[in-house]
Amino acid sequence: MAYPEISCLSGLVGPGRALEILLEARIMDADEAHHLGIVSRVVPDDQVTAEAMATAERIAAGAPLVHRWHKKFLERLRDPAPLSADELDEGFACYDTEDFQIGYNAFLEKSTPAFKGR
Repeated sequence: MAYPEISCLSGLVGPGRALEILLEARIMDADEAHHLGIVSRVVPDDQVTAEAMATAERIAAGAPLVHRWHKKFLERLRDPAPLSADELDEGFACYDTEDFQIGYNAFLEKSTPAFKGR
């Protein structure tokens, strides 16, 4: 494995556990991978496609602007530099979007939101 892959593995399981996995080079089962946080869920083989589709549908039903912000924020948090005031304020920018109003109203009405990406 190269630096980027090892960095991801270390970020998931910690440097000590990553070294153990790399040095032992053993195959682990799904339950152990789940326990270590390498996979987020385990389903029976015959349900993998259905679970993958259900996951994709849940993601697609979410607010696209917020998804973009969350990905951006997670990437930024990899940098240890302190957040600027503008960066901190950006976390509240979603409240000024049309999608926020759509989601808020859907919550109050107990309905499914139809986000527009605005």
